[in-house]
Amino acid sequence: MTPHLMIKLVFVGNQFLFIPSKSSNDRTAKRLARSHAVAHGLGNKRRLQQSSGHNFHVVCPANNRRRPTRKRKQGETITTPPASLATGSSDPFQMLAAESPTLRALLNRQKFPQATELVFSVADELVLQNFRSILRNGLDDNALLSAIMLTFSFTITASMTSRECLEYQNEALSSIRQRMDSPDRAATESTIGAILLLAGIEVRLGMSRQVQLHMGAIQQILDVCQRKGVYLSDDIKRAIFWSDLNGSVMTGSNRVVDHTTFSELQWRRDTSNPDFFILPPGFQSHSNLLGQAFVEILKDIFALQCIRDSAILGKEDAMPMAQIDNHQASIQSRLVSLPICSPILQCCHQAAYLCSTMLRCKMWRTSTIPSHLSLQLLCNIQAASDSLVWDNSPGLLAWLLYIGGAFAPVGTIRQGYVRLLRLNHNRFKSLYTSWPGLLVVLKQFIWSDKAFLSQVKVFWEEKFPLD
Repeated sequence: MTPHLMIKLVFVGNQFLFIPSKSSNDRTAKRLARSHAVAHGLGNKRRLQQSSGHNFHVVCPANNRRRPTRKRKQGETITTPPASLATGSSDPFQMLAAESPTLRALLNRQKFPQATELVFSVADELVLQNFRSILRNGLDDNALLSAIMLTFSFTITASMTSRECLEYQNEALSSIRQRMDSPDRAATESTIGAILLLAGIEVRLGMSRQVQLHMGAIQQILDVCQRKGVYLSDDIKRAIFWSDLNGSVMTGSNRVVDHTTFSELQWRRDTSNPDFFILPPGFQSHSNLLGQAFVEILKDIFALQCIRDSAILGKEDAMPMAQIDNHQASIQSRLVSLPICSPILQCCHQAAYLCSTMLRCKMWRTSTIPSHLSLQLLCNIQAASDSLVWDNSPGLLAWLLYIGGAFAPVGTIRQGYVRLLRLNHNRFKSLYTSWPGLLVVLKQFIWSDKAFLSQVKVFWEEKFPLD
């Protein structure tokens, strides 16, 4: 009699193994054995892919709409993206079905509640929406996908020392280097997007040289695109501009583009609202110190303040948002290009840049840029604390200190502003001992109740008991 296969379930190490043994002939047992072996092999393969990061899978929402809904097996969990990400079929998270445990946890936001500032988390912000089109056209691009996964991993760890971050970084860099050997091959939006994501992490780490190298690569690609007539979307052009500008502000890297480079970012004053473009009265007595170029920028910031306090920013129309984005781009690009003639003027430039940042939407307000600007402003005010200019300009000094302190992170930077307010108490005399009196002074400069009031009031309340 021919013996047949019997299956024994044995627990070895940390998993169950199915072991065949000879017994009576049983086709069902043989089929089950083969099924378990195949399942076990696929499971090992999937775990290997997860550990190596080679587990990207492209999902096109448009192509999946007609597919029947698969019934969920008992005990199976489904990762649900945050509500803000679940709207719209073109959301990049819906198009990226990578099985990385890190990505799944990030999407759930249960294991890592501190990871609230994701690259694609702001659904109504023009500057971040630009990556959606890049993702739609570059989901088969290994460099872009590796850069995205690197960004996700870095969001959680805030460090490049983790094995997962290093693997994604190496994969992205390897792919980009191969393409840059022949720049014509690199002239794609997905390659540009991958480089910008890498540069974004390097900006946060203060790696000026690496930022410079990557933005130099962007410049090479732009030159190729111009020579070959390669079309670049408005989205990627905005991404290039802001990445370049923010990298320069944060690390001091040399800029490769400015507000005049791309026609889509061109901006001119709206002649139908001439009352918007005026110099706030607090600056008028200092116009000789400020210089004409800076005076014109201050007028444009005042106009942005007027727009911020109106109902325009409440609309979700893409065109007004693009115009406002161009308005801010023109202001900040010109600001960082101004020559620094004195420490006092440098303080005013930085405070103006900080104000133009905080007048925009939530994405800018919650980025790392305000805290960086606040620290730089604090250092420059401290360096110029003995200047006699402050004796004749106590209102200007008060505006600088309260704007800088209100948007400083809790800790040593914020306390540094409190100490400066105490040290300059004699200069202020009795002019700023009440909140209404302080508001009268601050409103002579760049000021928005909607954008500034709550933060400055909190800072005032922190400082006031110390007086």
